[in-house]
Amino acid sequence: MKPSKKHFLLLGLTAALMSCGGQGDKNANTLLSLSFGDWSRFDPAYCYDSACGEVIQNTLETLLFYDGESADKYVPMLAAEVPTVENGGISEDGLTYTIKLNSDAKFSNGEPVTAEDVEYSIERMMVYSTDIGPAVLLTEPLLGRAEPVREGNFSFEQIDQSVEATDSNTVVFKLAKPFAPFLGVLATYPSAVYSKADAIEKGDWDGTDGTWQEFTNLAEGSGKLDQGPVGSGPFTIERYDVGQAVSLIRNENYWREAPKLERVVIQSVADENTRIKMLEAGDADMALPNAMTPSALPQLEKNDKLSVEKASGLNLSGLFMNQKISKQGTNYLGSGKLDGKGIPADFFSDINVRKGFATAFDYDAYIKEVTQNLSQRAGTVLIEGLPGYSADLPAYTYDPEASAEYFKKAWNGEVWENGFTLPVFYNSGNIGRQRALDILRTTLQKINPKFQLEVRELAFSQLLSQASNNQMTVWAGAWGADYADPHNFAQPFLQSTGNYGVQVGYKNEALDQLITEAVASTDNDRRTELYQQIARQGYEDAAFIPLGQPLNTYVQNKNVQGRLKNPMFAGDYYYTISKD
Repeated sequence: MKPSKKHFLLLGLTAALMSCGGQGDKNANTLLSLSFGDWSRFDPAYCYDSACGEVIQNTLETLLFYDGESADKYVPMLAAEVPTVENGGISEDGLTYTIKLNSDAKFSNGEPVTAEDVEYSIERMMVYSTDIGPAVLLTEPLLGRAEPVREGNFSFEQIDQSVEATDSNTVVFKLAKPFAPFLGVLATYPSAVYSKADAIEKGDWDGTDGTWQEFTNLAEGSGKLDQGPVGSGPFTIERYDVGQAVSLIRNENYWREAPKLERVVIQSVADENTRIKMLEAGDADMALPNAMTPSALPQLEKNDKLSVEKASGLNLSGLFMNQKISKQGTNYLGSGKLDGKGIPADFFSDINVRKGFATAFDYDAYIKEVTQNLSQRAGTVLIEGLPGYSADLPAYTYDPEASAEYFKKAWNGEVWENGFTLPVFYNSGNIGRQRALDILRTTLQKINPKFQLEVRELAFSQLLSQASNNQMTVWAGAWGADYADPHNFAQPFLQSTGNYGVQVGYKNEALDQLITEAVASTDNDRRTELYQQIARQGYEDAAFIPLGQPLNTYVQNKNVQGRLKNPMFAGDYYYTISKD
């Protein structure tokens, strides 16, 4: 069916926006972009996905930002210049980073951005250390370990001394150890800066030792900045209709040249056929990166009003197998036994089960049929485009005979004898992930008809929440680089304190030590050697199932100009975009 006005009425926005026929032509100051997910919240302490990250990226700013479409070159944003050893911004031992602020920068309320705001924003991220947030990106270089702050593992003194405002215009970061990709950490949205005064006025942490523990790992819904802090970005949040759309409006106090767009609306449309028709009819200006599945692209490419582009990405798709499934709050374990009617909570702790799954997946079918060859095979965390990548690194292949042998050894033969019933998950609207799980379901049944998968969908925010609470069984997901360094794949995927390491209960102490050594090394050859060793060990342990390294795809009306295709962006950066 043709998209109707109800899609836009859900937004509750201005009358101009709701006159929705042909957005691309009728309103040059408003841009409508399509997604299929939903949003959790806009507090940086809770945001670790591209949906909320995109909003933060456009409403808050970081000290440094990416140089155009480069993944590993930076320009100053809130900083006056990019720190180097040569200009005195980085100490010779790599432990101290001194950054002068851009004196022109100011928040959307007109107040100047100060070093105290920078210190507060970075320290607050570490103080909060939420289960679903990105605090470990900062605790690792600044506190010495990629762990969230919990009672007993870090003191407030450590947090407070790791970043200091030495005057109103100077902030000093004191690293616990050399950390090669630290500039990349400062450029990514989890390091966003916001107003300390505004946060405190809203009842948030006051920045002192006396209250910090009250705010550590607050449960979802407890934060004071869920609707977004006051930032210095080119846009501010105008409206959020839960699960439907986010509207961003131009920051009239923006310290640089004003953005060309007055308003950006990011609308969630779960049905891909509806997204296609909205784009073809001009009722939407563009889709978020990768919001259209590969199978939809040929049809969109035939429309002479649309542009379809592809660009390399630093992303890795995978299937994740939880070795310690929590029974609390869900009923995913069925009988909870190896009787064919469910699985035990520690089902995937047997490496033979994990390797059985890894060799049961038809990777060629996935790449050809699901991604339409818009993905390349990736067998480890060390993907192409990262320093140290090698085509000689190992990868699992579809091998039903090997899979059967692994399953026959798993759990003393009970898995093969009795089979299992297992729900597996993808986020709503993500047809590619759904089809990947369908492939696994089909191939497993061919190996043993007693192997039963139930492919289920969940809202993206719900899937993320359940994964962080260890309630997931198996789910399809993907990781986009926070910064262009192999550590940003090794640590979240393979270290026991990493994002997926925590969610799946994977721990290899020797590997933890290798990862810690690799990120602190200043010898590039040694780093390459270590990360290749790390990648091979992750493969041997079948810590997760790498599916492929996808290209990023971009669909837009041809009157949309200035869209940057940077693989490091969370979604799009709307400051550079305009409409003819």
